[in-house]
Amino acid sequence: MSMFREHWIGGLVAYSAFFTISLIITFAVPILYDTVPQEWNPTIPPVRDIVKIIGCFVVAVLFGLWPDVDIKSKSQKIFYTVLFTLNVVLIVFFQKYLESALLGLFAMLPIMSKHRGWTHAKVTMILLPSVFLLIPIYAAYSEWETNGTLIDALTALREWEGLMGAIRSGFPFYVASFIGYATHLHLDGILFCSRKAQRRKARVNQ
Repeated sequence: MSMFREHWIGGLVAYSAFFTISLIITFAVPILYDTVPQEWNPTIPPVRDIVKIIGCFVVAVLFGLWPDVDIKSKSQKIFYTVLFTLNVVLIVFFQKYLESALLGLFAMLPIMSKHRGWTHAKVTMILLPSVFLLIPIYAAYSEWETNGTLIDALTALREWEGLMGAIRSGFPFYVASFIGYATHLHLDGILFCSRKAQRRKARVNQ
């Protein structure tokens, strides 16, 4: 059963707490250590970048809802509305047909799985937010090796001077999505509970 209200509030509260603590530390460290730059903290956007800060809060809330996309729920309606809108934007405004097709394929995966399947897995909590690390790289790196092998392409990417900058730009969103996701799994009793314990609990409740 989906706990829509608990999950979006949980994601918001958890990220708000993290953001507040991280912001305090961001200002405190340069005061204590003069050699540390003001924008040393990669886990949150720069204070002056209000759009990115709001974006991180939105991402945290959305990923607090995301795992329940595998069942008919408000979360599912929200995400498929977002994914449909993104698809339209990719096709109509950017003519990104391959990206739109891949997004469509990804959108079908949750509804093909059982409830509390891979969308509620701890490994997914770690891996899925990585999309926010990959998108800046894909958007900024234009010199993909098309004639060589995949190894050649990855080698060229590794030697790209802007790689760390691209990763850093997406890292605050990775953190926000991870926190939202972890909050959802925690509220569902999954994050600190083994699969064996979950199956035992399910048998007891039957």
